[in-house]
Amino acid sequence: MEKTAEDYMYDDGADERDARWAESELLRGSKTDAVLSCPQCLTQICFVCQRHARFSEQFRALSAQHCEIRDDQVFVYGPRGLLEPKTEQTPKDAEVFRLVECSKCQARVGVADSDDVYHLFSVVVGM
Repeated sequence: MEKTAEDYMYDDGADERDARWAESELLRGSKTDAVLSCPQCLTQICFVCQRHARFSEQFRALSAQHCEIRDDQVFVYGPRGLLEPKTEQTPKDAEVFRLVECSKCQARVGVADSDDVYHLFSVVVGM
């Protein structure tokens, strides 16, 4: 029987090889609570993260892909516990957070603190 073009495109072991590559290159043996994607363009932005203890839709991570930290967009936590733009009246000792955007579509996906830890909360959660 002669092989068709579909026969040549099918690869029995592709899924296994892809899973091994993802484990070695993306996870590097680490455990993760989720794989996070941009809510607007669905680009995957984080492969190793930890779910927040109180806010189940918020994650923190030491690294993110396809993201840009905007140093010109600086925020602080206001009196009501919400992120607000930093102003002249902001106390000098207030912890500042910089906006994090998806580098593909510029959607706002979270903030980064002064230690460059990502706090991602506008994301699609997957596994």
